[in-house]
Amino acid sequence: MLQVKNSYASEAVSLLSTFTLIVLMVTLCLSPVANATESQIQVYYFYAEDCSHCNEITVLIAELEDKYPGFSVSRFLISGNSTNSELFNSLILAYNPPAVDIPAVFIGNKSIIGYGLTKETLEEAIVFCMQNKCPDPLSIIYREDEQQSPLLPLLIGTALIEGINPCGFAVLIVLLASLLLVKTKRNVIIVGLVFIASVFVTHFIVGFGIMGWYHFSDMTSIIRNAVIVIVISAGLLNIHDFLRDKATLAIPSSLKQGIVKLARYASIPGAVALGFFSSIVGLPCTGAIYLTTLKLIADTPSETAYYLLLYNFFYVLPLFAIVTIVYTGASLEDVDAWRKGKRRYIRLIGGLVMLAIGIAMLFGLV
Repeated sequence: MLQVKNSYASEAVSLLSTFTLIVLMVTLCLSPVANATESQIQVYYFYAEDCSHCNEITVLIAELEDKYPGFSVSRFLISGNSTNSELFNSLILAYNPPAVDIPAVFIGNKSIIGYGLTKETLEEAIVFCMQNKCPDPLSIIYREDEQQSPLLPLLIGTALIEGINPCGFAVLIVLLASLLLVKTKRNVIIVGLVFIASVFVTHFIVGFGIMGWYHFSDMTSIIRNAVIVIVISAGLLNIHDFLRDKATLAIPSSLKQGIVKLARYASIPGAVALGFFSSIVGLPCTGAIYLTTLKLIADTPSETAYYLLLYNFFYVLPLFAIVTIVYTGASLEDVDAWRKGKRRYIRLIGGLVMLAIGIAMLFGLV
């Protein structure tokens, strides 16, 4: 009887999760329409009289104003106008674009400069701001925009949450257990650090590749919507897994045996290979968090490398903690027992974080 009740409860939770996801996806599809009618898109356009490309862009902007209601353009002629030139310089400092040129458009968090300013790039930025609440460019200068997400604390927090995942912990514990059987503690620290370095480099390269695709893709709004759907789905799935105490997003069973065999070699080359292999196959565990954070980092191109390095440092920090605990004499059995006892709650925390970030992105809060 109890088994039947548990079955019904699990089925009910599954249906509730599916229903919630459908509602969120419908909201996602409808939200661009709502935002398009409510938001006023503030654009700052800088040009010069003796600039031929500026003349073309001036005509283009007039056409786009007719095409898109709510598209408000403030025009600034910088030839011989010191006030407009100072404002232009302030925006350049705030946005930190890769080049300084005119014509220049500042819209939301994006600057479009020189010959990079075309009908396609400007229209894409307008559509994005119609679908997502973009800040007034002046608020970027004065840092007064209340809707600007606190990226650095968010980045550190999500990195730690992604790093505290049962998949990576399990692989490291197997490796350290194999080391302690045949090696000294000095070897434990060396091989453990090599494993962590391999995880760091692999995770960084994967992130760099994904972010490069974000940067060079012409489907900014589509990518953002896809990321939102993925992270919300993963969040709901993790919460569902917490309730039924099973792991859906985990290293595939068919690969676990290979990882265990590789860990038992307990050598530096083995640790390098294990760090790479476990990072790739372990992405289903908490990869949705990384995918979302990478999208947020990609929106700040001037700080991309710094944020990516910082994120990955905090991502591997929990692995450093495990190596340190084992090196100082803690029992691996105790560490593994802690991991097994807490992994259900780690899934819940990860699921709630994914769901919160996804909903925040959905409503333009981040």
